[in-house]
Amino acid sequence: MGLDMYLTGSVWKSKLDGEREEVEGYPLQHLELEIGYWRKHRRLHGYIVKAFGGGVDECQKIELDADACRKIAKAVMDDALPHTEGCFFGNGEIDEIERQEREAHSKTFEDAASWLDGKDWKYSLYYQASW
Repeated sequence: MGLDMYLTGSVWKSKLDGEREEVEGYPLQHLELEIGYWRKHRRLHGYIVKAFGGGVDECQKIELDADACRKIAKAVMDDALPHTEGCFFGNGEIDEIERQEREAHSKTFEDAASWLDGKDWKYSLYYQASW
């Protein structure tokens, strides 16, 4: 068990777009894209939950827009993520590994913001954790 964290992009396939792709005989409603994945990055999880999830940590989907992604990227680069504790969330050694990889993690959120820029309602992004 542990803290698994997903950043997922969604692209809706509207009936208004014309022909829709089918999967096993059913129309494809939307595509989900794995934009990011982390394991036991508890400080990042704590920041997203507090800043964009209203402080509620129930493994719910937390929708993020481009501005939110840029704020997260900056917090990661500035090492401004809060101390966060939780069952199966990892320990301080993992925090140090995450600090060493912060440039890559920040880039994931910058790339996600760029992916969302200029897109219409059919494109969305959400964060969700599970344990």
